[in-house]
Amino acid sequence: MGGKTLKIASVAVVAVVIVAAVAMIPGMTEGERGLYRLDASYVEVSMGRCSASPVVVGTLESIFDAHYGDLPDRTYTHDEVMADTAFAETHCSWEPLVTSNPDGTVTVHSHTSVYGDEDVVMDVADSMVVMSTVFTDTLYYLLCQEHGVEPYSEEGLSHPGLGEDLRSMVAGGLDADYYADQGAEYMEAYGVLDGYLDLGVKSATKVDPEVLTDVMSRASGDGSSAVYLAYGSLIREDKQYRANTDPCRSTGSEYAFMDPQSIPDISACIDAVGRIMGFDEAVITGLIEDVQCDMYAVYRAVQSESDGDRPLVYWEYSSGKSVKTAMGREIMSFMGFDTRLMDGSEYDLEALMLESPDVLCFYDTDPRTMDERMRVY
Repeated sequence: MGGKTLKIASVAVVAVVIVAAVAMIPGMTEGERGLYRLDASYVEVSMGRCSASPVVVGTLESIFDAHYGDLPDRTYTHDEVMADTAFAETHCSWEPLVTSNPDGTVTVHSHTSVYGDEDVVMDVADSMVVMSTVFTDTLYYLLCQEHGVEPYSEEGLSHPGLGEDLRSMVAGGLDADYYADQGAEYMEAYGVLDGYLDLGVKSATKVDPEVLTDVMSRASGDGSSAVYLAYGSLIREDKQYRANTDPCRSTGSEYAFMDPQSIPDISACIDAVGRIMGFDEAVITGLIEDVQCDMYAVYRAVQSESDGDRPLVYWEYSSGKSVKTAMGREIMSFMGFDTRLMDGSEYDLEALMLESPDVLCFYDTDPRTMDERMRVY
């Protein structure tokens, strides 16, 4: 392995608009130490763009660019996507989380780890208070679909009508600084954070019920309806459940907990957010089909490039442990990679050199230097 060098692709993901550049690490030479010796591709991804929302398409595209090169400029119709039954049955078949009722209300299939399933009947919401960027990302894409603009394009970040809708629909939620960390550029571009009701935390497990009560009260203070959305898998104790629900009940607001963890869940999440926020059926369906077509383009390109091989991927947190999230494995499995090293374990230099992964993946917020990531001490 001593004569090999690491192939570096520095990738900036902006939703479905990808800006990719290939560069060698400054100072890297033949015979470098650590993981530089691997003949591996390197990619950085945003944690916020590895969730079950439309932005994951951009992550898939960036990983393809890093390992295989430029994604072929080929588009597919939705009829072509559905005609590929193996793909359609695996990635386009999903169970709805929300049902629209004849009286204009919606029934949301909510779920938490502590209490399991719970059906919540609510009015269509005017605004949302969220504890994950998956909900605001999905809302942004729905608004882009409704207004006929490309997400993260120049027009997609400057459209007056879209901005007005986004500001009215996002009332508040998780720590505002988190949006910048996760690349949610639309929040700043449209001034959403100017009147944002900040809960000051990044997880539903840390929510202060007094702060949430104040936020939900203010979000619905003008007689409008507000819904609180969070990841239900994180709510594992009765105390956490009450901290996240009692403030909603006391203020006459609604709540729903979702747990999207797979590629098909992207479609379910689009549908759920769309119905809760009152989007037309055509907008919801149009976005779902567009996302499925974009994913299929990556899927077909992977099939063409991989020749049945399963490149081994190693994906690491800044803590030094390998990523083992369900969505993380979904993403890498979709790319045709072998995910056996994504088990939450800590791999030292010797172990990784023995395994010899073909792809090295890190989060773009990893504070470590490149040498530290590459095990050069």
